[in-house]
Amino acid sequence: MTWELSVGRAYLAWRVAHERRRVQVLQRRGGPLRWRRDALVVAAVQWDMRPIASVADWTARLVLQCDQATRAGAALVVFPEYIGLSLMGLLSEHRALRNASARQLTSAEVGDRLRAWAPTVVPLYRTVFSRLAAAYGITVVAGSTLVEHGGRMENLAHVFGPDGRLLATQPKLHLLATEASWGVVPGASLAPISGPIPVQPVVCYDASFFETYRMARMHGAELVAVPIADPDPDYGEAKARRGSWARTQESGLVSVVGAGTGELYGILFTGKAAVYAPMAETPAGNGVLAESPHPDGEGVVVATVNLDRLQEYRQDLPAPRVDRVSTWLAPRYEALVPWVGARTAGESDALRPAGAAGPSWGDLPDPYESHER
Repeated sequence: MTWELSVGRAYLAWRVAHERRRVQVLQRRGGPLRWRRDALVVAAVQWDMRPIASVADWTARLVLQCDQATRAGAALVVFPEYIGLSLMGLLSEHRALRNASARQLTSAEVGDRLRAWAPTVVPLYRTVFSRLAAAYGITVVAGSTLVEHGGRMENLAHVFGPDGRLLATQPKLHLLATEASWGVVPGASLAPISGPIPVQPVVCYDASFFETYRMARMHGAELVAVPIADPDPDYGEAKARRGSWARTQESGLVSVVGAGTGELYGILFTGKAAVYAPMAETPAGNGVLAESPHPDGEGVVVATVNLDRLQEYRQDLPAPRVDRVSTWLAPRYEALVPWVGARTAGESDALRPAGAAGPSWGDLPDPYESHER
């Protein structure tokens, strides 16, 4: 590790320890915010990813977003992917590192800094969002940040409950090539949902795969929180619709998308905060309950969701038997991953690679079993 990286890591560790003792969000406003299944208000945050000037400034911006959301009655607020990396802006306060942290960086340099510095800010990130959730009495999907454990650096989403407890974490399962070049490693599974609101966190690119939403539904989720930070300066509606909007139409689950925008260390992010529902369950018939008008800047979008009505919709959702894993997906996977075929046929685990834990396809419950046509 270079002198610059070592000094930066030590300085961030000191600043984080100091700031955690001083974090002031709000006085608790009472018990958890009350919500009803037939009128659950959810909010998605669009956030400028710029490095912070100070922890007080960062916290004030978070409070402003939560104020807007809770004034509209939101019991669930979703922030964007990589929001924790903004805390690395604390390095600008160190005179020797100010120019280094502000100048344009190559991809390799960004990766070196993220590996050295990003995990150091995790305690402060968790403290701020924990106190934010407790202060408002809401469930907060705190976007994600880079977390290191066991020598692995993961892009980890965090969910905090109305009492401030960390309810769940979810690593990103499908990485962009840029993330892999930084040394980020993919997660291995979708974590079970936990907490008062049936929401499953799914990180950005993971929403591009229909199996992610299928698994979320099998976990009992009725909403999917999708923190995103798309490193593409050219926002496109068609590209945006291929992920959580499309998965919502397939699964009948509501998507709440928190979006990162702006520039962070030379990377330009675009995206729209949004709440998506099945087309038949939206007033305009377009699958959109709420969406930011622009793919840049900050703001909050809010929508009211009737979970009871959506449950009825999913029960009526046509689901041909061809959708079953055991009759459609497994034979196709067999051509690519031999052990899948062996497990499907109930044969020996001899072909199964080391570390490939999990039940056989035949053991998986079929959420569409009652809808055979």
